Amino acid sequence: MRLTNSCISTKRSTALFAVVAIGMSLMSSVAIAERDPIRLTHGPMLGKPEATSMSVWGRTSDPGEFEVHFGVEPDVLDQVSEPAETLIERDNTGVAQLKNLKSNTRYYYQIWVNGRPHGWPGSFLTLPQSEDTYNEKYNPEGLFNFRFQIGSCANQNPLHGSGHRAITYEHLNEDWADKINFHIMNGDWLYEELREFPPEAWRLTQGVDDYPLTVEIMPTIVGVWENYKLYLDRGVELAKWHRQVPSMFTFDDHELVNDIWGSAEAGKRHRRTVFRDIGTQAWFDYLGWANPMEFEHPIHYGKASMKAGSDLLVDPQADFTKVPVDEMLTLHVHWGTPEAGVNDLQYDNDEGHQNSYVYDIIEVVDAHTLKLHMPAKVDDDDISYSIGRRSFGKLRVSNCEFFILDTRGDRDMHDIRERDKPGVSMLGKAQREWLLKSMKESDADFFFVVSTVPFMIPHSGAGGFEFDAENKEEAWTGFFDERELLISEWEKLGKKVFVMTGDLHNSFAIKITDDIWEFCCGPHNSVNHVPELDESNRPATGKFKFGPRECDIRWSSYILPDLDRLERLYPKYCVVQINNVFNIPQKLGDERWVAYPHPQVIFQYYDGRTGELDYAESISVDRE
Repeated sequence: MRLTNSCISTKRSTALFAVVAIGMSLMSSVAIAERDPIRLTHGPMLGKPEATSMSVWGRTSDPGEFEVHFGVEPDVLDQVSEPAETLIERDNTGVAQLKNLKSNTRYYYQIWVNGRPHGWPGSFLTLPQSEDTYNEKYNPEGLFNFRFQIGSCANQNPLHGSGHRAITYEHLNEDWADKINFHIMNGDWLYEELREFPPEAWRLTQGVDDYPLTVEIMPTIVGVWENYKLYLDRGVELAKWHRQVPSMFTFDDHELVNDIWGSAEAGKRHRRTVFRDIGTQAWFDYLGWANPMEFEHPIHYGKASMKAGSDLLVDPQADFTKVPVDEMLTLHVHWGTPEAGVNDLQYDNDEGHQNSYVYDIIEVVDAHTLKLHMPAKVDDDDISYSIGRRSFGKLRVSNCEFFILDTRGDRDMHDIRERDKPGVSMLGKAQREWLLKSMKESDADFFFVVSTVPFMIPHSGAGGFEFDAENKEEAWTGFFDERELLISEWEKLGKKVFVMTGDLHNSFAIKITDDIWEFCCGPHNSVNHVPELDESNRPATGKFKFGPRECDIRWSSYILPDLDRLERLYPKYCVVQINNVFNIPQKLGDERWVAYPHPQVIFQYYDGRTGELDYAESISVDRE
């Protein structure tokens, strides 16, 4: 067993001390004790929705397999998936794919382990497809209607939101689970808890003798895994929602660590910045598997040596000639402290590894050697490093194209003293060019660009351990040059572009131009922000200008500054309905789908406490 200097925390909670103390005292008996039979511990969750397939996620107590039994009747689960393998290096998580499904059909399912049903049963509705609604005369394109729900920010900590109950999900389950085709959780599904969980406690719980490579290289990942399990354990209605409605997920800062900036800024040194790949790997294990991905290259991680004054990184176990570094992100040398993933300003200091920076990869020298953009500060033969993966993708549903963006992984460092600095990027060149090229080549009527952070409204406030304590900015308002470039290119399309955003704990509908809109959706469960303090004093409705472009806030949730923090609990969720066709059969009870000359999208905002409709905005294709 290999222990790194990141394995032992000197600042654990009393509970974690107890876990380790008890675990260590029983180590010898654990080693020889026979473990219980493998069982399902978490899941199921649904993802990767398609017309003829669906993916089902589960976590087991030990590495092994599960399968999914499913069918179109709740008591006749007569179809069985191929086994899904759960791996210790992914915290015993795995994904099964259900294939050859019928479109627009409700299926019932349950996970089986060791030949027996485990966990709660669930059901889901497959997406329609064009053959379901095609009519040669009235609907020659085979368009169909569908709905999706979108939201963000579901903090379960009672000090920072509505608490463990998550009443928003109660309304979603009661009112929408059987009416929604899919769900987009647009960031901050997770907030940082249990991040100091010791790797040794995780090892003892798993009953393994040695750390898998994931934990050996990235020991703080176990705290993120425990964080996900905690949210699924106590988020009863949230877990119920995910076993009934297929989801896609973005990651924002809290899936990684709060206020993570500059992950692509070569030469940047900050513990939050270099936690990117650790948090992203855990996100893929628990949520990211559910998304369409343009690139499938996994995060590369390992142990290497660096010499002071040399720009070479050497990993004897790697074969860099087989790592597609040109299609990946920057290289990070990890911070290396037990608190690296903790959201606490006291750890924003300079106590991390002295070679812990963001590095550009200049050249693959040979199978074991990379040339970096700058030399190492100190000698070290045992550093932990990683090369990030691109985490964006797209999904086509009827006449709508969805672009699921990554706003954290390839992000330059902003500077609010020069918000319009040319070339500073939120997305990175590769993702931006992919987005614009894909939109230009698409024949969709409607584009949904899913960005975790706001587009037109600032998200500002006090910063952390940065060169300027007032340099906090989460939104596109720190990237005016790239934002205006996107708007300019989108205007050329002549299509409707809806930028779906989150992170800011308020909802709003904003008209940017005749064709470009922003719809910020949330929070699902987090305490609301105060616009006067956190959003540059924008109005509840009306014209607002921050930077070079004025916009029209058509509606928003709005919190006055005289409310105490825990009185600011006004969650929201948004249901989006795409109306492409209407049913007008020649005989009642039959189907004949007729296409609207001008399809429309209806954005409906609901009060998360009551389930009542707050606001709706309908936007259709232009009249010719």
